[in-house]
Amino acid sequence: MNKTYQIYHWAKKANIYLTDYPRTRDIIRKIFVKWQSTNNHTKIEGKSNKIDINNSIVKNSSFDINGDRNTIVIGAEAIIENVTFYIRGCDHNIYIGKNCRFTNGGKIWIEDRNCNLSIGDNTYIVNVDISITEPNSSIEIGKNCLFAYSIDIRNGDSHSIIDLASGKRINLAQNIKIADHVWIGAYSKILKGVTINQDSVVGIASVVTQDVSSNTVVAGIPAKVIKENITWDSERI
Repeated sequence: MNKTYQIYHWAKKANIYLTDYPRTRDIIRKIFVKWQSTNNHTKIEGKSNKIDINNSIVKNSSFDINGDRNTIVIGAEAIIENVTFYIRGCDHNIYIGKNCRFTNGGKIWIEDRNCNLSIGDNTYIVNVDISITEPNSSIEIGKNCLFAYSIDIRNGDSHSIIDLASGKRINLAQNIKIADHVWIGAYSKILKGVTINQDSVVGIASVVTQDVSSNTVVAGIPAKVIKENITWDSERI
């Protein structure tokens, strides 16, 4: 456990003994959050942009926003460390739930207009890149998920594939939904149009191109079902 987590858990434990003194507790919490939320870089160009950190810890992170009416909300007691928020365009929304962990690097990259990213409470993410690159599209991640390192989640291809007969682009973005309590192994890639249902596991270095049923383990390139009727636990029982 690194120093940030040690201090965080100490402060959380100490908070138990301040329940009868709410004003003192709130003052201590604000001082603690301000002290821990250091070494961040913020560059914002545009109008009516909002970053709401609440009672979370944001450390060594970058907020690079160019556009209007973009919103980032980070829930209480979340820890965000070494993460880059890169936003281009207007009317985007990012919500990271309570008690989440997004650490050890990673990037949230959003372009164009009216894109949405939501991450549910108690989800743990380590060095993951999340990309939403086309208008009116989204990536939704549920509660109590566990994402290992070097994972890539993207709902678009960034470039165009064009049908010669019609002259139309045929590779438009598609939304991604990852339900509650999903475990994704390191080096995996989650591609556009995929729904991963609850209590499922994605094996290491997999490429997910199709929906994953609940209580299922998938693995491989492309990912295929290798085990059904399972669930998982973050503890080694």
